[in-house]
Amino acid sequence: MLVKRGDSPVLNRPRDEIETSHPKITILDTPHFYDADIFNECEQTGCLMETLDIWADVLPSIVTIPMTWDYKMPYGIIYAKHPSETVEAFVAKIREI
Repeated sequence: MLVKRGDSPVLNRPRDEIETSHPKITILDTPHFYDADIFNECEQTGCLMETLDIWADVLPSIVTIPMTWDYKMPYGIIYAKHPSETVEAFVAKIREI
């Protein structure tokens, strides 16, 4: 299972590699980005899912195996254009680090 082509340009790269190098693998598109429902579906259908480390502990019955592929997923912090002082201080601290 993968997010559908176009939803994440970064995830299009491993999809391309799977489709090119492993044509016997059938990729199932998720209807949207990953959430608990998608992980439950993966568990119930016995599918494999390409996902990020942050989801490793989302369900106790799901096993996450780290991969050594050369792909990187950018992360960021989303916050209001006019954040509270607390949020501003937090973002400033993150920038320092």
